[in-house]
Amino acid sequence: MKKLASFLTLALVVASAQTLPAGTVRIHYYRPDAAYTGWGLHAWEDTTAKVEWGKPLAQTGKDGWGVYWDVPMKQDWKKLGFIVHKGDEKDPGPDMFLTPDKGSEVWILSGKNEIYTAQPKPSTSQPSASVGDLQKQQAVMLGRDTVAVKPSLVQAGAQYTLFAAPDAGLTLTEAGVQGGATAPLTLTLEAIGGLNAAQQAKAPYLAGYQVLQVRPEDRAKLPEALRGQLALQSAMPDGKILDVTGVQTAWALDDLYAYDGPLGVTWQGNTPTVRVWSPNAQDVKLHLADAGSQNERTLPMTRDEHGVWTAAGQPDWKGQSYRFEVKVYAPSTGKIETNLVTDPYSVALTLNSTRSILADLNDTSQKPQGWDTLKKPALASLSDLSFYELHLRDFSAADQTVPAAERGTYLAFTEQGSAGMKHLKALADAGLKAIHLLPTFDIASINEDKATWKTAPNLSAFPPNSEEQQKAVAAIQNQDAYNWGYDPYHYMTPEGSYAVNPAQRTKEYRQMVMSLNAAGLRVVQDVVFNHTASSGEADKSVLDKIVPNYYHRLNLDGAVENSTCCSNTATEHRMMRRLMVDTVVLMARAYKIDGFRFDLMGHHMLSDMGAVRTALDALTLQKDGVNGKQIYLYGEGWDFGEVQGNKRGVNATQQNLFGQGIGTFNDRMRDAIRGGNPFGGLQEQGFATGLFTLPNGQAVNTNKGKLLELSDLVKVGLTGNLRDYPLVNAAGDKVTGAGISYGGAPAGYAASPRESINYASAHDNQTLYDAVLLKAPLSASTATRTRMQNLANSLVLLGEGLPFSQAGDDLLRSKSFDTDSYNSGDWFNTLDWTGQTNGFGRGLPLAEKNEGNWSLYRPLLGNAALKPTPADIQRAADHYREMLRVRYSSSLFRLSTAQDVQKSLTFLNVGPNQLAGVIVMKISGATSPSNPYKHVVVVFNGSSASATVKDAQLAGLHLTLHPVLAQSSDPTVKGSRYQGNTVTVPALTTAVFVGQ
Repeated sequence: MKKLASFLTLALVVASAQTLPAGTVRIHYYRPDAAYTGWGLHAWEDTTAKVEWGKPLAQTGKDGWGVYWDVPMKQDWKKLGFIVHKGDEKDPGPDMFLTPDKGSEVWILSGKNEIYTAQPKPSTSQPSASVGDLQKQQAVMLGRDTVAVKPSLVQAGAQYTLFAAPDAGLTLTEAGVQGGATAPLTLTLEAIGGLNAAQQAKAPYLAGYQVLQVRPEDRAKLPEALRGQLALQSAMPDGKILDVTGVQTAWALDDLYAYDGPLGVTWQGNTPTVRVWSPNAQDVKLHLADAGSQNERTLPMTRDEHGVWTAAGQPDWKGQSYRFEVKVYAPSTGKIETNLVTDPYSVALTLNSTRSILADLNDTSQKPQGWDTLKKPALASLSDLSFYELHLRDFSAADQTVPAAERGTYLAFTEQGSAGMKHLKALADAGLKAIHLLPTFDIASINEDKATWKTAPNLSAFPPNSEEQQKAVAAIQNQDAYNWGYDPYHYMTPEGSYAVNPAQRTKEYRQMVMSLNAAGLRVVQDVVFNHTASSGEADKSVLDKIVPNYYHRLNLDGAVENSTCCSNTATEHRMMRRLMVDTVVLMARAYKIDGFRFDLMGHHMLSDMGAVRTALDALTLQKDGVNGKQIYLYGEGWDFGEVQGNKRGVNATQQNLFGQGIGTFNDRMRDAIRGGNPFGGLQEQGFATGLFTLPNGQAVNTNKGKLLELSDLVKVGLTGNLRDYPLVNAAGDKVTGAGISYGGAPAGYAASPRESINYASAHDNQTLYDAVLLKAPLSASTATRTRMQNLANSLVLLGEGLPFSQAGDDLLRSKSFDTDSYNSGDWFNTLDWTGQTNGFGRGLPLAEKNEGNWSLYRPLLGNAALKPTPADIQRAADHYREMLRVRYSSSLFRLSTAQDVQKSLTFLNVGPNQLAGVIVMKISGATSPSNPYKHVVVVFNGSSASATVKDAQLAGLHLTLHPVLAQSSDPTVKGSRYQGNTVTVPALTTAVFVGQ
């Protein structure tokens, strides 16, 4: 393959004639093949452009050199991140960053990891016979001495050579690979056929590749070779070059250097030892400074046979700051880089994570009083869990009952008399078991220096459907205090911006955990091991600066995969898996975390999650201060990107996790309850939002058959989404949960109820109430919309499986239709614990993710009749707590096994003649201390009229309305009736009957 970019000479030429518009940065792009169609620009940081990966900036123009993009920038911009890409193909690959000191016009050459500040001139002197590409790493080492290559590289009689250059001086010429300043190390290989079964299981995506093996006489050279630039050449005996490519080495490093000893800072008494794993580094030094990062000195580190570099410390090192100086070959730049980088095992950091700190988390100064003797809220079974998902800043940023300095911080949770803590305590008293906190590890996107934060002005004077609010919020994006935090920087250290005093973040975090536990609530951390905020040589890259191209998953060309939106990690590599396991164990032991929610868990391998589970199960109260077997794991089991269909190994998806005891989010039930899905159908109705029985005027919502299909999905969800649960479907056929279709996939996939996280709303996508607003008929009253919300919540709270709600689902929370409020500031994410407002009518949501639907949102936001009253909000809050009390009144709602569910739970009103929009669930079992009822019958009436269901199975049950509902603040539910073999329930009502 011809690569003009491999033979470039730089020359200053006259800049393009097009005038650069004020307030923009121009990025030029050159391709030697002139094939520019489809190439766009992804941009972030300080641009005002609203860019998504799937919707890149279109080319602004074309000149005599190539194409270019004019990127609009914020005033006083500090940094622009960008990637030239075509779909998921990136050129050259790594994230690229521009700062003002480089000017406002730059040039990019295809395949070159460099930003040119003067226009380079591609040479046309490239020999036409040259083949190969050293910028790509298309050969993949499968172990210490085996390499998978494209079939075209292997031919009869070919000679295979691995070149290694410690100075990164390899070049590609017509005659093949040549050395740089020093002669390269060479190793010979031989072809041994295709991948064997074990290799195919490790790398299914390489199943069609051929395998080369380093000859025995050269294998001793491999450790040295891995510490420099590598190139693999295939050539015929006559000198004809078949191909040349770089080499991916992660599995070789695993095979040679995987290590299970201590990393980071460990303590023997008051004496620290510092260790970092960097087996391919040429040298590593320790930069040690005082706590204020002054008086830095450089100390040597010694390397052992595992590639671990160690520095033995002194007692006076405690509290000092440190960084590593790592000299290593970086494929992202093609150079030997000397990186100053923090410790990936940091447990403490300076402000904005510029340096790691030598801290001992066992010091008494790091512990609030009573920490060592903290007792957890009682939990008889993991099946008893329920979750309330909360962003840490949302909890208190607008809570006037919290001291101003503590708003948006860990310490806000210690204010037991605040409106927010009273609300959480009331939920706990009703039965809620756990608070799920969005990411609280060290976050890359939030400036921890609060003096730099910008805030939007008072926006309350603007109309409720104005564009002005979002303009003001967008103007300070990335300069305020807000982000969801799905951009990990350091995994083992709490985020500093959430601390009143960032230097005391460990102690403050522990105070928060203690306070929530005291309120009766366990604490779940949202963890993000599927990607990092940056990779390569980017400012906030950590892992890649220590072991380049190891911790991240690479594509077939050696570029970092980014299907998660950022730099995907590779937990199939042993030390990345270990970092994940070690972090979870640390958080369990040092912060007494009770559960972990894994972001995009499907991007991890099933074996990764098994390793986490095994490590936690080994923790005991006596040895570790926590019972690891009571720590629950769940996450997003979506299957997409480069891992889809087990392409990178068996991944941790909904169906693959069957029988593992790990929960996944039940999107089947979510979509059936709401209608539509996160990717479309904003006004499509579902079971709880009026489909067929209360249509909103769109033809798609008058389909009775669709309602019956969605009812089947809800029923499977109510079983705990069991794969093998037998039921009668809408057609009258006897099927199992897996026999119900969800977009062509099996609806049921769980082996036990605890493997299904039942939900109707989470931080992603519109809130439940915003969905209700979009889907309900415009003529529906706020009371009717409240009943729809309550019905949806009751479906989540009363089913088998573990219920999960977004904070504010019990308060009709709205984000004014924002579909992705990750960076929408306090204004759109506010929570009002007083119940006077719910967030609706705060202006059109941010254009970045929502502008395409403004025409739909504008009239709704401007309609004052849609704004709920405080009475509506109170009714929703009452209902939510009532449903919690009902759930925890009987263990029949919390059955542990599929066998228990199959024995105890049945559905009435089934088949083609069922009363549409009505689900009747009957659960029966022996009475016990945890279950006072022999029979429970739940009627979910999602229809617009009172429903009467007659069934012989109801006869003789002697049912009465559940005591909690008999005392409900809702007069409507009290009109529910049981007589003989019939139950009657009002419209849009959930009634629970019990029989003793």
